[in-house]
Amino acid sequence: MVPYPMGTHCHPYLVSINLSNCCNLTEPALFSLVRNCSSLSDINMGHTRIGEEREENSNSFTDFAVRPQLKSLCLAGCYHMREENIILFASIFPNLEVLDLTSWRGISEASIYQVLRCCKIKHLNLSHCQVGFLGGMKFKAPNLELLNLSYTNLDDQSLSMISKSCCGLLQLLLKNCHDVTENGVKHVVNNCTNLTEINLRYCYQVQANDVALMIVLRSSLRKIIAPSLKMRKRFLHYGCLVC
Repeated sequence: MVPYPMGTHCHPYLVSINLSNCCNLTEPALFSLVRNCSSLSDINMGHTRIGEEREENSNSFTDFAVRPQLKSLCLAGCYHMREENIILFASIFPNLEVLDLTSWRGISEASIYQVLRCCKIKHLNLSHCQVGFLGGMKFKAPNLELLNLSYTNLDDQSLSMISKSCCGLLQLLLKNCHDVTENGVKHVVNNCTNLTEINLRYCYQVQANDVALMIVLRSSLRKIIAPSLKMRKRFLHYGCLVC
């Protein structure tokens, strides 16, 4: 449990706190932390009860003051979280650079739009989320450097749109995205001109020739995690690390 009850001041030099799996914590604990800990920039509240607050209680935080010090927020496995929670967090934590929403069931294009529009997100983790509909993204996210879409139902059309919206990506993680083929990967290579790493582990519709083409077309690539061990061995002699 959290050693800081509501209204208690934290240590003035506290910059990071890990409260993951503290299953009795909800939004008031999060707001108490950022209100009372002026130096706190990194909060992990994964697998807590964020979002389980009754609606009338959650509304009391809508006029909560902006807290620019928070840079990293982990809400992985917060299954009760709602879209309005994310939209609120995006508005009061405008300097967020790292956001982990792993396994969030309430994801929508509108909520992701709010996050990328209001925050300075560089690292966004959407692994194990249902994100296929994100192919309709019509906005730009130039600050996004790392996007984790592993274990999602992402397809080529969605991947194409995402690569156009997030063309500044450096790292793209697509592990276990079984619907991704060479067509989607080509869009990424063409649109993400600074891409240095891509994870295609278990993306079995991507073939060895496709990996070779990626290396040729995108000279910025420094690391490719290939779909299979057999494929990894084939590219040991390339300058790009295929692992």
